[in-house]
Amino acid sequence: MALTQAVSNAIESLDASKLTGTLPEGMGGSGQALDANSVIRTHTFTISENVTFAGTENGMSAGPVSIATGSTVTITSPSVWTIV
Repeated sequence: MALTQAVSNAIESLDASKLTGTLPEGMGGSGQALDANSVIRTHTFTISENVTFAGTENGMSAGPVSIATGSTVTITSPSVWTIV
């Protein structure tokens, strides 16, 4: 099976009843969107706080991204932060 088909099948078979837990404050749809369906999400260019990946999650940002003086981003393995 091609990777594209495998990903498509996985997305189609996702059962929302198996999704549990709560998102950290500030996540889960609270960001700005340019369209009514939140397909195009926006964020600021600069991280102005200390952020820590605990090793149990991954993150993604659209670049460019900078980290303000005095602020840190800590990425604990095996977490990954991808900037696209």
